[in-house]
Amino acid sequence: MKTAVGRLGGWAVRVGVLVAVFLAAQPPNRLTAQDSQFGIKGLGTPGRWESVRARSTGGAFAPFDAFSPLTDASLADARRMSASIAGGTSWRTLEPTGAAQASLRATRFPALVIAGPVTPRIVVGGGFATYLDRTFGVSIQDTINLRGVQEPITDEITSDGAVSDLRLGAAARLHRRLALGFGFHLLTGSSRVIATRSFADSTNYRTSTARDEVAYSGTGGSASLLLDVTRDVRLAGWLRTDSRLRADIGGRQVAENNLPRTYGAGLQWRAGTQAAFAGTVMWRNWRGASPADSNSHDTFNWSVGAELGSLGTPIRFGVRGGQLPFGVGKTPSEVGYSAGLGRQFSGGRGRLDIGLERLERKGTGLTERVWTFLVGLTVRP
Repeated sequence: MKTAVGRLGGWAVRVGVLVAVFLAAQPPNRLTAQDSQFGIKGLGTPGRWESVRARSTGGAFAPFDAFSPLTDASLADARRMSASIAGGTSWRTLEPTGAAQASLRATRFPALVIAGPVTPRIVVGGGFATYLDRTFGVSIQDTINLRGVQEPITDEITSDGAVSDLRLGAAARLHRRLALGFGFHLLTGSSRVIATRSFADSTNYRTSTARDEVAYSGTGGSASLLLDVTRDVRLAGWLRTDSRLRADIGGRQVAENNLPRTYGAGLQWRAGTQAAFAGTVMWRNWRGASPADSNSHDTFNWSVGAELGSLGTPIRFGVRGGQLPFGVGKTPSEVGYSAGLGRQFSGGRGRLDIGLERLERKGTGLTERVWTFLVGLTVRP
């Protein structure tokens, strides 16, 4: 009997792995993770397509920043071969309703951009960014019927990985006031999933564990423009569409999910030589990507920010707000505040950016507060 039930437990664990590829089937009793809990009930937590400079302004400068992988048209401002990388460490506090508070920590390198001109009017760039973060852990307690007897069980599912966005983009300056950009995106990555089922009656039933690696794949395209309305006012607009995201285990497709379309616009105003202000709005139809999933929500996000001081030593600050795409019941919301500094060195051939971000996210049954310390390095050989 023990062997037969062990096989049954192993099969159930395998099903748990497949469920982890999609959505958690029911609200977890206990949550542990390195990254945001608001991605567990969906495809994951969307990444930030921003450099440290842009993120320090709440994301408001991202569509105008050549080293933020948000828009392709901004590559037109990279006048010589350059590279930029961003990294950050987050300290996360979770406050689930009816459960103990938990503190978590994670370190990530969310963006890399390399760009340079190939002609006086055309710039080509590429790099990577995080599209979806898939690192989490859930523990679900339940009771199942085995041979007419109700047996308490605990299912633990952990996932460690992400979906990365590899981009190849190009920007053309058609006029001194107008730049257009286009990009091709390859979505790739993997996550290591471990599912374990344990029984309260450990004497008659043994614990079963399954380990798998889930591989992700997909493609996408983007288009954007930058328009200098006046010498001091610049407008940005962008759109992006992605194919379905495939999930494979051992070369066999186990899931396929639609991905959202993205639309955005931004406005930047330079108030003299030592002050610039910007604001952006962005909409993504996550609900349209998964119309049958009641835990998916369309999102609208906004940000405003400023950069003050000289080009060599600016001070930055910003605020952002909006929604998160996955959560039980009403759409989860977030608000964030950020600030940072920049410093050029080696005669302008390098720039070090640091930033600090404070986020608060709220959804049904959960409040999440996050401090993130950011470091970015840009070099222009």
